[in-house]
Amino acid sequence: MSLIERPPAVLDAIVVHRNPLLRAGIAAALSPFFRAHDTGDDGLPSGFPSLGAAGPGSRSTSVRLVIADHEGALQSLAGAPRRGGAGTASGGVPAPQWLVVSPVTHGGRVRHAMAAGVLGYVHAACALEELRDAARAVAAGRRYLCRTAAGAVAEGWLGDELTPRERDVLRMLCLGLDNKSIGLRLGVAAGTVKTHVKTLLQKLGARSRTQAATEALRRGLLDDEPVADDPVPLPARPSRGAAQGLYRLQPLPAA
Repeated sequence: MSLIERPPAVLDAIVVHRNPLLRAGIAAALSPFFRAHDTGDDGLPSGFPSLGAAGPGSRSTSVRLVIADHEGALQSLAGAPRRGGAGTASGGVPAPQWLVVSPVTHGGRVRHAMAAGVLGYVHAACALEELRDAARAVAAGRRYLCRTAAGAVAEGWLGDELTPRERDVLRMLCLGLDNKSIGLRLGVAAGTVKTHVKTLLQKLGARSRTQAATEALRRGLLDDEPVADDPVPLPARPSRGAAQGLYRLQPLPAA
């Protein structure tokens, strides 16, 4: 009795990265292992996430992997059902998994992406083989973090040791406020704020307020939530255009 060999399934990958150079490079790097589709500037194609039904005698084709930038992935995943691993889309087709390739791998960004449903996160400067390993792992429904991203997330765990008040002080410290200004907003004495700042420097391993702010941002310890019980809300940050306008010289009125 002869055995009929079935052709192996072809895994499709869609590259929707906003950087055209990275998009083309990623598609080329994955081509030996995936049928990588460079979507250009058109974004996700219609019919996503299930693309292509297997016809009689043809190979089973389905999109298992979507590779995107950080912002693009979060926008696409907004409002989508959260999946913790390999899910199933309509028709029994495995749901595609998301891999982010980003030049920035701060702990806060990585955790935010993973919470939104991203399964893998790698630095844009990662080795070619690491990108392929990440793609294979994510397509199989396994989480993958490159060494840089994993280190940033691990360092970010230090944020769990900060008290809510220390987080409030840290947020205002990063905005450049002095102890007196922080105390007015939190309703505490400047000496109390000084004690919190000293504790923050110790926990962050920093020698100065500037170094503490830099370290906090690098580890992703801050979020965009308002300060708890803040009696004097901080003004919203102006947009880049508005900020640039502040420095434009206005013409003098005619005499």
